[in-house]
Amino acid sequence: MIYIRRPTLHDLNECAKLDASFSTQKVWQMHLQSEAGRIQTQFNLVHLPRSMTIATPPEDRDLTKAWQRGDGIYAARRGNKILGYIHVVVQAEQKTGRIRRHVVAPEFRQQGVGKALLARAMEWGRERKLRSLEIDLSTKNHPAIEFYLAHGFVFTGFSERLWGRQEILMHFSRVVR
Repeated sequence: MIYIRRPTLHDLNECAKLDASFSTQKVWQMHLQSEAGRIQTQFNLVHLPRSMTIATPPEDRDLTKAWQRGDGIYAARRGNKILGYIHVVVQAEQKTGRIRRHVVAPEFRQQGVGKALLARAMEWGRERKLRSLEIDLSTKNHPAIEFYLAHGFVFTGFSERLWGRQEILMHFSRVVR
């Protein structure tokens, strides 16, 4: 049985330590073509010759402060074990929620934990009358992109930012219903 709840202060420390790394054999490659009066962008799914593991740094934001200000933070728990968590921040002007972090411990992935956390985040968004939830994902994070597409999110654009090294981030959004 999985329980989703607002974490205690003790839970926050466990959440921040969860392993967010992932492995993939697929990445999204961007092609940008620009000519007079036309810009065309295309993302293609590329199969890698071997699986690669992407290490994700531990939570760098202070979850305690986020928890105190009322951000949407929910933890998934089974017994005394934290299985994962989701952290959503409201962007009041746009009436949207931005998913800052959504982590499931590797040994509990593909068991409904991520789905249950996302469902609670959607409910939290409805309670606050948000229009949508949004997330930015690295083109290397094919498992997460696949997850969000399967749960009703749509591609809404991209940006290039420094995330450690220069990364292309794909933006996804879903209407809160």
